[in-house]
Amino acid sequence: MPGFRALTFDPQLWGFDRQAPFVERQSELIRLAAAAPETKRKPARYNLARFYLARDMAAEAKAVLDVAIADQRGDDITGSLLRAVAEVMLDRPERALKELSGPQIGNQPDAPIWRAVSFSRQGKWEEARKAFKGTELAIAGLPIELQRIAIQEALRSAIEVRDFSSAARLINELEMVGSTPAVEPTIQVLTGRLYEGLGRTDDALANYRAAGAAKDRRAASQGRLREIELMFAQGTMAKKDAIGALETLTAVWRGDETETEGLKLLAHLYTEESRYRDAFHVMRTALLAHPNAEETRKIQDEAAKTFDALFLGGRGDALPPIEALALFYDYRELTPIGRRGDEMIRKLAERLVAVDLLDQAAELLQHQVEHRLTGAARAQVATRLATIYLMNRKPDHALASLQRTRSSELSNELRDQRLLLEARALSDVGRNDVALEVIANLNGREALRLRADIEWAAKHWRVAAEQIELMLGERWKDFRPLSDSERTDVLRAAIGYTLSDEGISLARMREKYAAKMVGTPDGHAFDVVSAPIGSGSAEFQSVARRIANTDTLDAFLRDLNERYGAEYSKLPQARNGAAPPVNAARNETRADPAPTGSIRPRAATFRDQAKR
Repeated sequence: MPGFRALTFDPQLWGFDRQAPFVERQSELIRLAAAAPETKRKPARYNLARFYLARDMAAEAKAVLDVAIADQRGDDITGSLLRAVAEVMLDRPERALKELSGPQIGNQPDAPIWRAVSFSRQGKWEEARKAFKGTELAIAGLPIELQRIAIQEALRSAIEVRDFSSAARLINELEMVGSTPAVEPTIQVLTGRLYEGLGRTDDALANYRAAGAAKDRRAASQGRLREIELMFAQGTMAKKDAIGALETLTAVWRGDETETEGLKLLAHLYTEESRYRDAFHVMRTALLAHPNAEETRKIQDEAAKTFDALFLGGRGDALPPIEALALFYDYRELTPIGRRGDEMIRKLAERLVAVDLLDQAAELLQHQVEHRLTGAARAQVATRLATIYLMNRKPDHALASLQRTRSSELSNELRDQRLLLEARALSDVGRNDVALEVIANLNGREALRLRADIEWAAKHWRVAAEQIELMLGERWKDFRPLSDSERTDVLRAAIGYTLSDEGISLARMREKYAAKMVGTPDGHAFDVVSAPIGSGSAEFQSVARRIANTDTLDAFLRDLNERYGAEYSKLPQARNGAAPPVNAARNETRADPAPTGSIRPRAATFRDQAKR
């Protein structure tokens, strides 16, 4: 095709095709293509395709080109270029680039133009600007209508990369080739963006408003979006009004970059207003509508940062717990992978514990123990999981969690915690003798309390009372009033001594604590259970039943919190208390926060019994 190899389009023929009567010209070209001999059939079909392109009938042009190119005879370079133009006019830049990727097309004068236009339509602004360089002469040789397309895309690419000097030159070129009413609103938006980049905000707003009032809904939506952004940046539009305007805009206009840009700004404003659910919903909307758009990726990145700040950075602490947890479950796809994701899950579990959603908290940690963690980290999380199972009255689950995660590479501190929890679980399932053996070598207040609870559960009243008295230590000498739990401990010790007929020990308890129990809500109960009248009275039986029904797990967990605050500071029973500092040494154990006393006459007997 010597008449069309220099350029794909002849401006004179293009103009003739646009001006000629449609039916007559179409019929003539179809007749020529049908009557052409086999060697001249493809050029005749290309002429028909050019006619359709000149008439803005890109789909019909592509259909003719598909048939022509399917014929393997003759030249396909012109056909590929024409089909690339058709794909551009159909707004399918990916297919256009595929047509232009052939090595034989690279030297064609107008191929770089359509390659640059395709990059621009894809939003690849840097690639488009590089591709447009050196195409000025080739663009000038195109028909006027195609020049407008190329110059408009070059203008937008220059504005997107903030090359405003080139953009100003391209504006002048557009004025020289002229515009049509159909493209005027789009040019007004681009001109407004140029003025905004140059700091001429009043001129920019005027252009945006003119575009916003146009009948071209696409350009009008783009103009309205730019107007909202500029007015909000200037401070002439309140955030509340900007949110309302963007909500309206993104509801009435869908399907292109205007929507994604509007959603991006809307999500950002929602986040600033702490409307996190709305911000995440915008992200999900953008992902569904425009999954591959660059603006969608930015929306998702900001949502991920917000999610991280909520559930790792502490910002979510200001939210009501149920709302925060519902937010996490609804948008848990934003959970980061790796260590940060694991840490986020553990923090979420603590929030679940704080609102007594123990089954859900255990489910999260169970998944981490089974599928995410290894070694000491796995044992540590399993320790917390066992605690939650105990709180949820599932000692068999707690025992299984501890036994499945045994390891020799644990610090003494973590090992002691696990032994205490294992003993408590064993006692709760009725294996009291084994529970005592597990903690036989452990010392400290929490170990004494646990021994007392185990012995009490086994109905070894005297030994249980001795352990409680040891745990109370010199508390009777302290001027501070007894707390509720301490008064319960005193009553339990007195009841134990009474039930085991330990008159001397009972008298010792009365001598120590009678003065501190006077005037307290449990003063009369202490008088009843410590009186030397035995356990047969109805009043004693009533107090004993009340104390026997007291849940000892809360007190045990409180003692663990005082000793191992880093692990137990989130327990509902003690989450408002201050936790002692964590000892950083791996093989050191925290000091006992409340030293215990001793009972010389009975201590040896107890140790012998505890080692059975």
